Amino acid sequence: MDKLLKCLCLVFFTTMSMGTKANAVDLSLSSNNPEAEISCRLAGLQLPLTAVASDAHLHRKLTDYLGKGSQSTERMLGRANQYFPVFEYYLEKHGMPESLKYLAVAESMLVPRAVSGASAAGLWQLMPATARSMGLRVDGVVDERLDLYLSTEAAVIMLKGLHKQFGDWHLALAAYNCGPGRVRRAIRSAGGHTYYPKVKRYLPRESQQYVASYVAAAYTVNFYGDYGLTPADYLLEEDVACLNVYGQRSLRRIANDCALDLKQIRKMNPSYRSGYIPRSKAGHLIRVPLEDKWTVQQYLWGRPNLVELEIDNELPLANQLAEDISFDATYWLIGVPAERLLSAPSIAQQFAEDQMKLQMFYTHEVLAMN
Repeated sequence: MDKLLKCLCLVFFTTMSMGTKANAVDLSLSSNNPEAEISCRLAGLQLPLTAVASDAHLHRKLTDYLGKGSQSTERMLGRANQYFPVFEYYLEKHGMPESLKYLAVAESMLVPRAVSGASAAGLWQLMPATARSMGLRVDGVVDERLDLYLSTEAAVIMLKGLHKQFGDWHLALAAYNCGPGRVRRAIRSAGGHTYYPKVKRYLPRESQQYVASYVAAAYTVNFYGDYGLTPADYLLEEDVACLNVYGQRSLRRIANDCALDLKQIRKMNPSYRSGYIPRSKAGHLIRVPLEDKWTVQQYLWGRPNLVELEIDNELPLANQLAEDISFDATYWLIGVPAERLLSAPSIAQQFAEDQMKLQMFYTHEVLAMN
């Protein structure tokens, strides 16, 4: 009986062990030398820094990202399709390596509302004091760390400054994680050396693993398909419209009056923590689905708000033609010559006049071609 019990226990633990191995990610793919294969792939990514393929933390992060059933990774990949074009725009604008976009994956898994235990928030996990020093508003009404555009540009500028200060991307990323003061102290402890392997052991434990976390994120985003993962579906940035709103507006009211999904509007505008856009002379952006842009514009035109309008590329030509042939759109619209107006036309009137000039311009072009 005892022998039978031992045999059953042995079979049970063997089965459990095999199940555990089956659920673990196979980083080796088809190669007999997984570390060499990972090294080769990382070299092809042309990252601005290096990481040893045998790094234990790198392998742990890859297992977390690429393990079977990694639904959180598939959701992250879906958000990457939406946010990466914005990251790439600001990185190019400030002359920074495009591959730094993977840093936001290591920071927040691309969750806009992510908040850490240390009160860092947003895609780039900016601390409140750091964000304010970069010119962002952080309070109970608006938290611009959660704004896709403002937080991204602030993070890019911050990274650029850190790289300029330390002259090395390993140290710059470490400083982004733990602060430039901690990195300077680590350099002093290393005898003044700025060679990252010598400085690394004097950094906080999380910062020592930060470069490996960044590299694991880059590897995951580029090679997820080889591990059976598929990006989740998310609204792409090209399907999003931005309107500049100056007056105070409730997100709930906008959603209700424009027949929009309030949950989606809140999700697209996480920086408005209290659910409303405050009044501002400089204006605040509201992001809405592109297909609903005109509906929201029309709604805002009837309120004490202004919205940002797209300018037709041919409008300057239409204005020039109107001037050449003495065409007064104001007179045709309201029966009063433009020079007799006591104040500037409203945004709705100006828009109507521009459309009238453009129609006149297109008609003139057709007649000229005939």
